[in-house]
Formats: sequence, C-alpha cells, structure tokens
Amino acid sequence: MGRVAGKKAFITGGAQGLGACFGRMLADEGATVFLTDVNADGATKAAEEINKTYSGAAGSIGHDVTKRDEWETALAAGAEHMGGIDILINNAGIGTFGSIETETEENWRLTQAIDVDSIFTGTQLAMPYLKKSQPASIINISSVAGMIADGNMIAYNTAKAAVWMMTKSIGLHCAKSGYDIRCNSVHPVFTRTPIIDPLIALGGGAEEGEKRLVSQIPWKRLAEPEDVGYCVLYLSSDESRYVTASEFKIDGGITAQ
Repeated sequence: MGRVAGKKAFITGGAQGLGACFGRMLADEGATVFLTDVNADGATKAAEEINKTYSGAAGSIGHDVTKRDEWETALAAGAEHMGGIDILINNAGIGTFGSIETETEENWRLTQAIDVDSIFTGTQLAMPYLKKSQPASIINISSVAGMIADGNMIAYNTAKAAVWMMTKSIGLHCAKSGYDIRCNSVHPVFTRTPIIDPLIALGGGAEEGEKRLVSQIPWKRLAEPEDVGYCVLYLSSDESRYVTASEFKIDGGITAQ
C-alpha cells in the first residue's frame, strides 16, 4: 500500500474504461487524482465513486482534449484541486475503422486530433506544472495497434504509432534538459473496455466477437483494465525513476508473433 502516496495524477479520458480504472488504482495506493473527460457527468461520477472510499481524493472536470483553451482550464483546475501535478496520464482516445480507400477525411482528422494532437498540446501545457513538481511522470496510452498494422485501421494505426515516437522524443528532451521528468508509453492489446465494442460487433457480437479477438492473442483472453493499470501504477511510482522513453507492451504476447 502507498506506492504513490502523496502523488498528484491528472488523467484524461477518466469517465470510464481505462481512465476510471487508473484513477481507482492510483487512489488505492495513496494518490490524489483529477479525472477529465468530454463526458463531464461521467468524470464526476467516477470521481464520486473514488471519494466514497477516499474522501477528497478525486476531482473532475469536463474537458475536450482537442481544444487548447480547455487544456489550460483543466490543468489549472487540476493543479488547484491537488496542489500541483506530478503525474500526467494522456489516456483520452478513440478508435476508428477504415482502409486507405474507405476511411473518411473527417474520421482521419478527428482520430489524429484526439489521439495524437491532444498529447502534444496537453503535455506542452502541462510541462510548467510537472517541472514544479519533480520528480514527475508522463504516461501516454498508445496501443499494440501502433506496432502491428491492420489494413482496416489506417487512422488508428497511424495515431498510435505517432504516440509511441512522440513519447520517446519527450522523454529524451526531458532527460537531456536535466529535468527529473520521465515519459513512457503503454501499449495494451484488446482490453475489456467500451472502445473495443465496435470490434466485437464486427466480429459477430457478444461471445462470437470476443472469441475472434482472443484468437489472435497467445494468452487467449482479453486484457482486463487492471492488467494495464498495474503498469500505469508502476510508471506513476518512484519505482520507475530510471525508466524513460520506453514502451511497455501489455499484450498477452501478440507482438512477439
């Protein structure tokens, strides 16, 4: 217990799925968390659930990560609520499906805006807060889709690969600048969250769709949010103090094939 005691974590996409899981797990280990999401009501409910167990441990705000002014407002609110920010978890993201022939320009631009551009903008604006609260950790949620291509996921593949390389650039910049700020990326396989619902539907829905997904994974099961959360907990803690510009595959062995 207490692996991140006293830490202050700002988490995007915190209303459900991985983001809500990260918030719970970090609070369990002593952190204060601030959840943001375009679904403001969902973020509020997720924070309230945490506060039922740890009074005052969680705050929240509505936040469209594609808008720079909303980043400025959300970061200021998070820093005020927590007394600073020393963990930034860029988790907000969407998945779209389409090939080079079928993907629309609208979906392409939206995926890049949410999955890539928001991390650039948010991390740039968060740097002053992180520099004040060193040692600090930036954790970018990418995907195995940034490492393994699919002919029908051109926008998502491209976005998650960009997150992987952006993470390395940020990590190197911080290290060479003498900042005690590390930056790493996490690459989950299919995880039991709402983002995979369209994939399950495409595969035949419910049991059949899940069966088709897990057939690709050597471990033959979907990842659970907590499987990813334990990696985020490690990267949030001082246990990872010498780890930066690295990628962590939570993938059941799929990228080893």
